[in-house]
This record gives sequence, C-alpha cells and structure tokens, in this order.
Amino acid sequence: MLGLVSLALYAADTLAALNRPYLPFDVPIERFIQSLSWGPLVQVFTAFDWVEGMRQQVLGVAGIALVAAVNWRAVPLMVFGALSGGIYTITAMLIDRPRPPAELVHVIRHTGSSSYPSGHVAFFCWFLILLILCVVAGRLPRAIVVGAWVVALLVLLAVSIGRIFIGEHWPSDILGGLFLGLGWTSLGLSIRLLSNPVLERKKT
Repeated sequence: MLGLVSLALYAADTLAALNRPYLPFDVPIERFIQSLSWGPLVQVFTAFDWVEGMRQQVLGVAGIALVAAVNWRAVPLMVFGALSGGIYTITAMLIDRPRPPAELVHVIRHTGSSSYPSGHVAFFCWFLILLILCVVAGRLPRAIVVGAWVVALLVLLAVSIGRIFIGEHWPSDILGGLFLGLGWTSLGLSIRLLSNPVLERKKT
C-alpha cells in the first residue's frame, strides 16, 4: 500500500512538473532554506553533492557487493532497488525541467542534467533503506539498528536540504525523488520472492 501511494504521488508530482518550470511553493521554500545559516552543514551538503554520476553508480555497486558478501539471497532485492535509476532517467528525459535559475534563487552549482526528479534523493532513499534491511537489521544489536535508521534519516534529510540550498533542485524535485525512491523500494519489499530472503527471520 505504501508503495502504491508513493508511486501515485510520484505520478501526480510528475504531471504537475510536466509543463511547469516550478510549482507555486517552490520559490518561497527554496528562498527560505537558502536564507538560513547552516554553518558547517554546508560542507556536508557539498560532500553529498559530490556523490553523483559515476561516483553514485560505484557506491551502488559497492553496496550490492557488500550485501552479496553478507547474504547473497538478498542481492535481487538490491538490484531491484537500483532499477529505480532507470525510472529516474526516463522521467528526467521526458520532463526535462530546467534547474532553478539564478534570477529567482541563489545558485551555487548546476550540473548539466535536468532538474526533475532529484536523482540524489531517489538513490539515497532506496540505497540506505535496503542496505540497513539487508546488512544491519536482524544481525546486529537493536540499539545499533535503531542508530542506523536515525543516521539514514539524517543523511536523507541532509541530501534533500543540501540539493535545495545549493540551488540544484526545487523542493518539488526533492519530493519527486523521495516518492520514487520510497515507492519503488516499498514495491520491491512487497514482492515476497525478493523480500523473503531479507525479511524472514530464522527460527530459534
């Protein structure tokens, strides 16, 4: 259900972005975020901004390799999560929304790709969730598992805010990436053939 709702929201956000360079709430929210003093977090934003393109692909492959070393039966689920990159690429090509212009917001850096949806957010969403489920959950103490989820949430929050602060994305782009990553991951977890090797617990 979570997967279907998230993907439905992704479809709605995508349709809204189809013929609009930005949505009504994008400019005020972006300006507000950029008006705040983030201090040393700016360096964190920049670091996550660096994880793009080939570096992002290498990180994804490294994560799949780690999962293979821990539980090779969970690899298909990780590969399924990585397939969200294909949906991102197709959507970005079809929508081809321009990135936020310097005339409206402060732009620190722009890449050559289109703005919608946020590939960073979509990637970190599926990658962190599945990495914790495949490697950490059920194998390490509960306190460490909880800590891992907190760290994952903070990382995703930093990535989302950072993409807006740097001027790479509109808030609606971030929502699109979040809906895509969460929806696709939830859909994968709902397929028992993929999720059972991860979610099932050995009887003691």
